[in-house]
Amino acid sequence: MTKLLALLSALALFSGAFAADSPLAPLARLEGHCWQGEFAEGGSWDKHCFAWAYDGKFLRDTHVVTGKRGPYGGETLYRFDAAAARIVYHYFDATGGYSEGSVEPADDALKFPEERYQGGGQTRVLRTTWRFDGDDRYAAVTEELRDGRWAEAWRVAYTKQAP
Repeated sequence: MTKLLALLSALALFSGAFAADSPLAPLARLEGHCWQGEFAEGGSWDKHCFAWAYDGKFLRDTHVVTGKRGPYGGETLYRFDAAAARIVYHYFDATGGYSEGSVEPADDALKFPEERYQGGGQTRVLRTTWRFDGDDRYAAVTEELRDGRWAEAWRVAYTKQAP
């Protein structure tokens, strides 16, 4: 049992050190955890689980929405685009919808500037900010461009879940 704990501790240290040297380091606080939150209007929950993929070259985010807005789910792969020198993502959902965009790390926040979500024969223009409150909480606010103005589309306060 002691050897197993030592091995697990070493793997955890390696994972954290690997992430710190990666261009994806701004996303490292998410990795290895699930984060769950309720939509601000109540009655719906979103759960995101993050894990490194392909030797840390990508971060995978799978999410599931339950309640009034669900069932719904999707997957995002984050990667570093060396040519553009930025983190980008590719999102796909269970309805066949998709989007691509970039991530801009900021002080205690991740910003997802304007993206075009394609789904159900429609295009939605969205932007999102994830603002962290310590190591175990973040608030995600998504706005949508409607008639030339940005309006809040949804808001979710996430809490890190126990492993």
